Amino acid sequence: MEVEIRRARHAAYLRLAAAHAGPLGPALLGHPELAPLYSKAYAACGGAEGLPCAGVGGEPRVCVVRRLEHLAYSALRGGKRRREQEKAMVEGLLVCMGHLTREFPPEFTPVLETTRKALEKDLEYLRKELSERETSRVS
Repeated sequence: MEVEIRRARHAAYLRLAAAHAGPLGPALLGHPELAPLYSKAYAACGGAEGLPCAGVGGEPRVCVVRRLEHLAYSALRGGKRRREQEKAMVEGLLVCMGHLTREFPPEFTPVLETTRKALEKDLEYLRKELSERETSRVS
């Protein structure tokens, strides 16, 4: 069972990374009309408050994609400490998605919303997983 969950999380994060990786990415989520807007929207970001990029900014086409890819490969491995690290990274990405929703053109809202929902779903899984491990350790 655990192996299937890990593989499903891995695949989900790779799909999300692909959706943000290039002009054709939004088409994976059903929005091919966004291809011409991709280069302008993903070129730069001022950085989200509370994240390391705050104040200095970054390039969403690089940082968002790399963090999603990191989560994809991390999902294949196990351990409580790794899940805690993933939880922190997902929480940071949720802050990032909220920031990008304000910075990106409104046409990208469905793509960012789909990503946000997937991240929230995984965060719920991670919280449940960590609480179960904590409960089993105490027993």
